[in-house]
Amino acid sequence: MRRAVALAAALFLSACATAPRAEALAVLQREPGVHLVLEGGIEAAPGYHLVMGEVVMGPDGVIPRHFHSGEEFLYVMGGSATVIREGEPDLVLQAGQSVRIAPGVVHGGKAGPEGIRGVSSWVVKDGEPLRTVVPD
Repeated sequence: MRRAVALAAALFLSACATAPRAEALAVLQREPGVHLVLEGGIEAAPGYHLVMGEVVMGPDGVIPRHFHSGEEFLYVMGGSATVIREGEPDLVLQAGQSVRIAPGVVHGGKAGPEGIRGVSSWVVKDGEPLRTVVPD
């Protein structure tokens, strides 16, 4: 039985390795900014809702200091960015990396020399703004 499973696994891996490469997928191109793509209530967390956005910034673009009433989750799909969080060391994120920013943490950011494309998700208390800007 083990031999049959090992043989099946080897055949599957061999087929995957020799399969033709998929053509590149067309990707939606957006202007720089934060583009909201989804917003809705969270049944498991009454009193909160989820907001998702695509983050597109050109080289060295800056996100001003601000905070959120709930968590923020950022995933970098392309380029890079430095996340600047009050009281914590700066964090440089490359494509494929992510960060969670706790509620109330004042933070901002700067796109890398090639810009950034990423996805952010925010858990927002109902009745609160998505973000509150903090003056420098």
